[in-house]
Amino acid sequence: MKRKTSQKILVALDGSQYSHRAFHYACELALNKELPLIIVNVIEEHATVGHSIIRELENTSKEILHKYQARAKLLGVASVSTKQSKGNPAEEILKIANSGNIDTIVVGSRGCYANSNSILLGSTSYKLAHYSKCTVIVVK
Repeated sequence: MKRKTSQKILVALDGSQYSHRAFHYACELALNKELPLIIVNVIEEHATVGHSIIRELENTSKEILHKYQARAKLLGVASVSTKQSKGNPAEEILKIANSGNIDTIVVGSRGCYANSNSILLGSTSYKLAHYSKCTVIVVK
């Protein structure tokens, strides 16, 4: 079976334990299917957050992206790229997926701001599962 050359796997990371697990799943998938991996981190923008805090969030995001890009390469993923975005996480991930020939989105079931009262999925994974045009894998 011949695969499309433009297919890619997108993994969205936020620093949570769930996104860490999603990262490892995405790396295994990229290795098994010999597909490029795109690592995405979205900075949530809030109207009440000042410029210096945004700058700090951008730096933290870059650190997360560089750390996981290096890990993916160490695990043997041949093609790894990163993308930082600002806005609503679900909306930004969907924009990136729709414009980047993404075959599969891998995301943790809950993010770093998940509250323990959430029973099933976080809002981002829920929105991705319902509105994505491609396959979405939600990792617990």
